[in-house]
Amino acid sequence: MFGRGDLKYALMELLKERPKHGYEMIKELEEKSSGFYTPSAGAVYPTLQMLEDREWVTSETQEGKKVYTLTDAGRAALEEHQSREQSEFGPRGPRGWGEHGHHHRGPFGGPGSAWREAKPELVALRHESGEVARLMRAAVLASGGDRERLARLRAIVERTKGELNEFLGQGEMPPSSRPMGDGPVENL
Repeated sequence: MFGRGDLKYALMELLKERPKHGYEMIKELEEKSSGFYTPSAGAVYPTLQMLEDREWVTSETQEGKKVYTLTDAGRAALEEHQSREQSEFGPRGPRGWGEHGHHHRGPFGGPGSAWREAKPELVALRHESGEVARLMRAAVLASGGDRERLARLRAIVERTKGELNEFLGQGEMPPSSRPMGDGPVENL
C-alpha cells in the first residue's frame, strides 16, 4: 500500500497526535483507508522496533501494552521527509500510496482531506470490491476447468486491469480491450 519504507512515516504521523500502542496504529491506518488497507502486525511491529533503534520513537509499557511516543529526532525526520516530498512533488505530496493513487499530503491526506469527504464512497467501493472478488472465485469454480470459459474470464480480467491502469494514468488500453457500453462487461 505504501511505497518502500513509507510505513515508518505513516506510523510517525500517527504518533504526532499522541502516544499509541501498535494495535491502535494498525486500526487507525485501516480506518483512514476505509478498510482498503490493514497493515499486518508483522509489518508494523518490526517497523516500530526499527524506529526505536533509530531513536525516532521511544516505548514504555502501560497497562500491559507497549506504548510508542515520537521523539524530537523522529519529529525532525518526519518533517524532513515531508519537506523532501513537498519539494519533489509539490505542496500536495506524492501520487498516492506507493506508485498509484491520489494527490494528497501524506498517506491519508491532511486536515479537510478529500479522503474524509469521500468516506461513504470508499466504504461502498470496498464492499463492491469484495463482491467482485467473490464473483471472481465463483466464476473460476463455475468454469469447471473449461479452457474456453477460463479464456473468457481471463479476457474480462485483462480488460478490467487495462481500465484500472488507464484510470491510474499508467497506460492506454488497447482498442480491443475497451469496454463496449456502460453495462456489465459480459455474462459468464
